[in-house]
Amino acid sequence: MLLTLFIANIKMLYRDRQALFWALVFPLIFLVVFGLVDFDQPPTVELTVVDLADDEVSGSFVESLEQIGFLTLTREDDEDTARQALVDGDLEFVLIIPERLAQQATGAEEGPPITLLFDETQVLTKSIVQSVLQRSIDQISLAALGARSVLALEARGVAARNISFFDFLLPGILGFGVMIFSITGIASVIAVYRQQKILKRIQATPLKVRTFFTAQVLAYLVLALVQTVIILTVGVLLGANIYGNVVWVFPLVVLANLIFLNIGFIVGAFSKTVGAASGLGNVIAMPMMFLSGAFFPTDSLPGPVGAVVQYLPLTPLLIALRGVMLEANPLWDYPAELGLLLLWVAVSSVVAIRTFRFE
Repeated sequence: MLLTLFIANIKMLYRDRQALFWALVFPLIFLVVFGLVDFDQPPTVELTVVDLADDEVSGSFVESLEQIGFLTLTREDDEDTARQALVDGDLEFVLIIPERLAQQATGAEEGPPITLLFDETQVLTKSIVQSVLQRSIDQISLAALGARSVLALEARGVAARNISFFDFLLPGILGFGVMIFSITGIASVIAVYRQQKILKRIQATPLKVRTFFTAQVLAYLVLALVQTVIILTVGVLLGANIYGNVVWVFPLVVLANLIFLNIGFIVGAFSKTVGAASGLGNVIAMPMMFLSGAFFPTDSLPGPVGAVVQYLPLTPLLIALRGVMLEANPLWDYPAELGLLLLWVAVSSVVAIRTFRFE
């Protein structure tokens, strides 16, 4: 009976295009979008240079800037024109090199500093540009003073893992995909069964309730494993690196899926319609997705928030997934995360059993 019901549930999931979208297509959209963007490269910045000095030192300075890959230099002879273009929003960064720069660099004269004008909306890019310009100015100053470096640098290559931002994202998208489908998927199914009086009919049949729900859970676990294979495959094809044993990913997915399915049953217990189930499921899943580190490290969260999210079920899942996938650690290196996931399985199971109603 269990096998027959399990196969029937698999067929129903396959025929449910909305369920397949949430399980497969929706996470893949995130994966493809992030895979097409190179987050590890700094943004291209157009820097307009007004060289009022036009001497040997300023020429060397500008030449050094031209060697920086992400800077695109343009020249403007008139300072007022450049300033007005910046105010009008036509330019983002303007570098003004003052007159008699060579004399200032050697300390023979004092004068106005090299000035970087920027659009105040370019907060993050401004920090990168300012840092690069300061390094170039320091090098030019040393050269102008004839200073000789007394320290030597010996470069030695070391083979290391080059973990990109997309590598970091892949486990996050995997965990997010498993979570969102399990919670909203099972909650919506339960809501449909309640609307169509299927749950009441089950009570009137010889079919055991636990057999019915076991078949549901097994069907969703199978789909979650298929979903995992597809997400990992597409991620690797888009350029993500997996350094560890991918086998450890699957028990983590199964463990997490049990938690999220239990949450889905709880959501289904309080939802009378499919719309309500989907809405309530997203209210639970979406904040967890953004706060648990799916798309950015939790270290950037404020102190109290960062402490609380460590106990959400998605957080230990992502920590363990990144550990086995990116750091090539075995699963047993994460006893705290596994313990927290098992605790969530136990607690969510008890709550799901106590809150679920057929009526």
